[in-house]
Amino acid sequence: MKSSRKNSFSTRLTIYILSVCTVIFLVIFIILYVLPRISQYKNVTMYSELIAEQAENQIKEQGRVIERINSMLKLEPIKDLLIAGDRNTFKSVLKNSPEICGCALEYEPGYKDHDVFVYRHKDSVHFKKLSHGSIHFSTERLDKDAHAQRKSYWSNYYYSFSYIKQRVFSRFEPMYDSKSQFVGYLRLDIFLEEFTDFVNHLSLYKTGYAYLMNRNGILIAHPNQEIRMFSDIRKYAETKNIDYEKILKRATKEESGSGEISIDHVRFFVYFKHMPHTKWVLVVICPHHEVFDSIARINDLILICCISCLILLFWVVIRVIKRLFYPLKQFSTVTRMIADGNFNEPIPMIGNKDEIQELRESFVYMQKRIVESIENLRISTIEKEKIEGEMRVAQRIQERFLPSIPRISKFHFSLYARLEQSKAVGGDMYSYFVKRNCLYFIVGDVRGKGIPAALYMASVSTLFNYIAPRKRTSSDICNTINNYMSDNVEDDMFITMFVGILDLKNGILSYANAGHPFPILCTREEKEVKFLEDSLGIPIGVMRTMYKESRYQMESGDMLFLYTDGLTEAQNSERHFYGKERVKKVIESNPCDTPQQLVHIVLDDLKEYTGNSHEEADDLTLFAVQYL
Repeated sequence: MKSSRKNSFSTRLTIYILSVCTVIFLVIFIILYVLPRISQYKNVTMYSELIAEQAENQIKEQGRVIERINSMLKLEPIKDLLIAGDRNTFKSVLKNSPEICGCALEYEPGYKDHDVFVYRHKDSVHFKKLSHGSIHFSTERLDKDAHAQRKSYWSNYYYSFSYIKQRVFSRFEPMYDSKSQFVGYLRLDIFLEEFTDFVNHLSLYKTGYAYLMNRNGILIAHPNQEIRMFSDIRKYAETKNIDYEKILKRATKEESGSGEISIDHVRFFVYFKHMPHTKWVLVVICPHHEVFDSIARINDLILICCISCLILLFWVVIRVIKRLFYPLKQFSTVTRMIADGNFNEPIPMIGNKDEIQELRESFVYMQKRIVESIENLRISTIEKEKIEGEMRVAQRIQERFLPSIPRISKFHFSLYARLEQSKAVGGDMYSYFVKRNCLYFIVGDVRGKGIPAALYMASVSTLFNYIAPRKRTSSDICNTINNYMSDNVEDDMFITMFVGILDLKNGILSYANAGHPFPILCTREEKEVKFLEDSLGIPIGVMRTMYKESRYQMESGDMLFLYTDGLTEAQNSERHFYGKERVKKVIESNPCDTPQQLVHIVLDDLKEYTGNSHEEADDLTLFAVQYL
């Protein structure tokens, strides 16, 4: 019997537990006296990384705002006005962009004999024409590599003595004229203090803080006014006898890192990280005692908790051994029956309220959840069918915004249109009607797909049908719709749009293009196929602007073909775009007598080009009108 007890599972388990307890106490000793410091150091490094990431994201986000302004200014016709040095355009840019304090076009020497500069001072905007002078492309701001390669870049910060009289830094964007000749750099100036003010509010523990400097140690932002007076961090380090040179050397070579310094006999933790967007360095600094003093108080608490947990663990293991095996065997049998599909098989009852009872409750819960999941699957299937039905209704509602007859031939014109959506509802649209012996028509493409684009499309379509009969020119129609959508739609959405008015008495086509792909004109007499590439404006809803109207005399038999970018941006299996030149070649190679024939020829060629790869394409609209 004694031999049996010695070889029993409970005896062996007791020995195992004692051995494990010994190991655990050794681990606790290591945890209490070694690992906490390592862990705390990792924590403070992680907190510093989070602060650095927060700062980097803030700088990136503010930088993206400036870059978006830059991108908008490179769109036609704003770019041409800026290159021409138009005073009103420069002032309008500054008034509509509160993020910047100045805007300049620094012409390449030889292109013009002066630079154009507009700046904000005391709530007013001033316009200057400056001679190139000694500061033209100065080394203080110039990135030589980027300038040589005609790339966009962020400058170092500098002090603007002449006009703004504050520390600023700039975003430089190369500008090219219509002949692709390099004109110079468009410069957007930003107040450095406003751009970096958030750094003064970053903190770590009680008194830790963060500051910005460049790789040469020149301070950019610092919450301490006294230290900020030194400008160069090396000068401050010299007054406090701080060995700061090691940190600076590492900051010039490494992307990020940490270390320690001593200031007035007080040790400080230091973390630094490069900001690649601006080539600045963020430094986080915190007193050493704030980081590690809390460990000593936690050690005692951890020791008490570990001992209590070990005692509780020993008691629980002994209790589990006595009651574990038989209930587990029953649970195993029932589990197999549930796996075979008997989901309502009863789980055996357990008298004791211990872990086995909890295990039983888990089995009961699992059984209940399986039954509920099957029921939920049935319900979700019904709901999915309901949603699909609602989407079909939404598609029918959207189709009602389109003219009821996609093909028409009367009033001295013939017309045919085709719209194919990538989803149940989408953002492409077309509309037309006859008023005052004129054919008014529109083709548009909302940025995006799905329900948001469909709602935006519905708004524009409704506006067109209401406004167009009350306006005499296509440019007035575009201006009215653009002003309304720019003022009342805050989401980042816009629509490219082509508006045309065809006088059915004399064949004069008046049109305005709001960022839409160039339409194609097919002349019957000259048998010529060409793009109408004038009067291109920015898309509707981007910003307030004035659109220009162009005119073209259509002869009997001439056809105008319009389309959305779902045609030109369609891709084949090799990810090559269909392209507008292919559209032109297809029309040239297949002379057509009717708009319907023209639309079907282009559509057939598109399907042959894309094959099965057209499944994930954008919404597609084809619209053809012929003057008879």
